[in-house]
Amino acid sequence: MHTKADKSRRSFLKILPLGVFAGVIASLGGAAFRFLRPRLFAATDAWLDVASVSELTGPQPLTRKIVAEHIAGWAITTEEHNIFVLPAKNHQVLSTICPHEGCEVVWEQGRDRFSCPCHESYFAADGTRISGPSPRGLDPLPMRVQDGKLQVQYVSKEQETRA
Repeated sequence: MHTKADKSRRSFLKILPLGVFAGVIASLGGAAFRFLRPRLFAATDAWLDVASVSELTGPQPLTRKIVAEHIAGWAITTEEHNIFVLPAKNHQVLSTICPHEGCEVVWEQGRDRFSCPCHESYFAADGTRISGPSPRGLDPLPMRVQDGKLQVQYVSKEQETRA
């Protein structure tokens, strides 16, 4: 003779493996979704501090370093990037990456221009294209001044095209 408690225990033991299996499937599905669509969970609009606005003076472009997160699948790494700040142009911020082949451009102090060492593209002090194979000038980056600090959002054109 089986009691009511025995029947409910057997029912529970029959359902328990199904619950465990459903939990495993849900966990795997969530992980797969996050792996395949990591940008949904990435903070793409993070504002990064560049420097205090009072430090950014003078007529020449200034090179500054920022540290940004790069998300690729499960891996989140921090990468250091150079940027150009143009104090004379209301602290406009330019990417140091040449639009032609992705090489890092440098500022030539004596010639008042940016130059790409890879394929000889040249850019004016405001980032506009002067000559060379580059299809356009240096890319501006979103910037703002918050609490006396210049902040920038760093997104490379390569990352934008993958989104």
